[in-house]
Amino acid sequence: MRRSRRPIVARLRARHLFHAYLFVAPVLLLFGVFRVVPAVQTLLYSVYKVELVRGRFTFLGLENFQALLADPGFRKAAVNTLVYVAAIVPISAALGLGLAVLFNTRFRLRELFKAIYFAPMVTSTAAAAMVWWWLYNPQFGLFNVLLRLVGIPDQPWLMSSRTALVSIIIFSIWKSLGYNMIIYLAGLQAIPAQFYEAATIDGAGAPARFWRISVPLLAPTTTFLLIYNSILAFQVFDQVFVLTGGGPAGATNVVVLEVYRQAFERYNFGYAAAEATVLFVLILGVTVLQYVYSRRFEVTY
Repeated sequence: MRRSRRPIVARLRARHLFHAYLFVAPVLLLFGVFRVVPAVQTLLYSVYKVELVRGRFTFLGLENFQALLADPGFRKAAVNTLVYVAAIVPISAALGLGLAVLFNTRFRLRELFKAIYFAPMVTSTAAAAMVWWWLYNPQFGLFNVLLRLVGIPDQPWLMSSRTALVSIIIFSIWKSLGYNMIIYLAGLQAIPAQFYEAATIDGAGAPARFWRISVPLLAPTTTFLLIYNSILAFQVFDQVFVLTGGGPAGATNVVVLEVYRQAFERYNFGYAAAEATVLFVLILGVTVLQYVYSRRFEVTY
């Protein structure tokens, strides 16, 4: 009597699934301990007055969130964060795409220039910020020296509330440029050469090939970079902490720096948790909007 193969296939499949879950279990465990549990704790703390030293938790409901709405310091930090995100995300993506197109062509020393542009990505943000703090120095910084050479007056850079946030945005664009370039370059090199060859035979010039072939087929890459850069930009902290500490007069204060101060300088953990929850909601909302909107422009081949 011939035995059915279905039970054997089912057992093999169950065994493969067991091995697969066994291999990913350590990662899931670490993710749960270091990501999910703190996130849930933050959400819970946001509705309490937390006194960790005394081990006392006083339920406040939505009072922390109501206090946030009336807090001019938090509102200023939220506006600064949104301005920072709105500036750095499109500019760094556009410059990264431009460099990727440049490095997608062959020329001498191309690999050397790629390494130079990617170097800031692997440099410590704090160390790089210390160097840029010297470059921005109004008295002896290199940037003002260069401006004097072309007849432009000295700029206060980090010392003025008018230019401090712009100075941090310039630094952050420089820091993220290499990563955007590498991701776009990988996307460009994945596009089949036949598309460009067919367009060239049809008489399309370089600008037409870029706008009609490269840009549409890079839509998934652009979506990824916009979402990734937005999440990182909302979490900006290191460069602000090192370069300005949130000053002058709160001109560069951002939400994560405000959370840090509430939690570890004023020990107001419940209030800090409420700020972190608002930031999480902002990131989630912007990410969903970007994903839904970007999907309309994706092209497959």
